[in-house]
Amino acid sequence: MQRIKFGKIVAFVLLTLAVSVICRSGDVSAQSLDVASVHKPPLSTPEGTGMIDLIVKEAFSRIGVTIQIIVADSTNALEKTDKGLYDADLMRIGGANEKYPNIVQVPETYFDYEFVAFSKTVNETMTGYEGLKPYRLAVPAGWVETNKNVTEANTKSVVRVASPFEMFNMLVKGETDLVIYNRLVGYELIKETGLSDIHALEPPLAVRPMFLYLNKKHNDLVAKLASAISDMKKDGTIRKIIDETLSKYKKQ
Repeated sequence: MQRIKFGKIVAFVLLTLAVSVICRSGDVSAQSLDVASVHKPPLSTPEGTGMIDLIVKEAFSRIGVTIQIIVADSTNALEKTDKGLYDADLMRIGGANEKYPNIVQVPETYFDYEFVAFSKTVNETMTGYEGLKPYRLAVPAGWVETNKNVTEANTKSVVRVASPFEMFNMLVKGETDLVIYNRLVGYELIKETGLSDIHALEPPLAVRPMFLYLNKKHNDLVAKLASAISDMKKDGTIRKIIDETLSKYKKQ
């Protein structure tokens, strides 16, 4: 009797362990993935209610995975995603995985990002990055786009700043001629801080399609997410989220 009872206990323990291993290795939906975000309102918020937050949450939801938006340091977010400390990065330009081999780009864009020069004193028409030579620039630290295209060689000077508030304050103080930032986020920051006489120069320096990136340990989700994002574009979900978010902001 005791041998039979002992055998049943051993069998139960082994079955429990097997189920536990299967759940940990195969059922991604049973956990919440940490998605790093270096973006500001209205694109992303600490509460995960920004425009891009909602788009990416919906995409993951459609494949049965929940996520948590984590506010990350712009200077090392991609590096941490590459190391697996974050499961994904919310939004970057294409090709970010060229420098970080352990992240995988989801091959379906969902937003076009405008890189715009803001100024207090300059009123010239922008002619792309090649037209920056006469100016002192402040740009966000850690941005792939500005790291690649804004250098000491094609500007009068350039400083890379971690805080967007500090970057715009440098503009107000006359310490720099131009700052480069996203158009919508720049407008919101100007509005939020009450800064005056700062305007966006036209046209944008660049307009880039943006992508979601995953650490390679989640490579099995890439095709599913690409399909979900494609479906969201076809059924109007992405357009609806963008329109509802941007209705709160007027182009300045």
